[in-house]
Amino acid sequence: MYDIEIPSCWNCEHEFKLRELVWSWRMRCPSCKKKQFLTKESRFNTLLFSPILMIVIFIMNVWNFSWVIIIPVSFCLFLIFMFIIPYFYRFTDKEAPFV
Repeated sequence: MYDIEIPSCWNCEHEFKLRELVWSWRMRCPSCKKKQFLTKESRFNTLLFSPILMIVIFIMNVWNFSWVIIIPVSFCLFLIFMFIIPYFYRFTDKEAPFV
């Protein structure tokens, strides 16, 4: 389904750097300046990571973990997800509806 590689521009095939992708969903290619939109499949696949963090926090809360543990673990998971998710991005020239 997905290759484990950094995505590239839909127009000029410029390969993005990880730091360019971490905080942006709608962006422009630095090479050709064309606007990049996530494909419907990319948005769906990246959305699947969201419940994991909430489930971990819920389980740690149910098991009465201290907030001193919950907050750093949640923050670490968030950072890990932020650096994994860009590998699931694929770009297109049109913004597609999510549904």
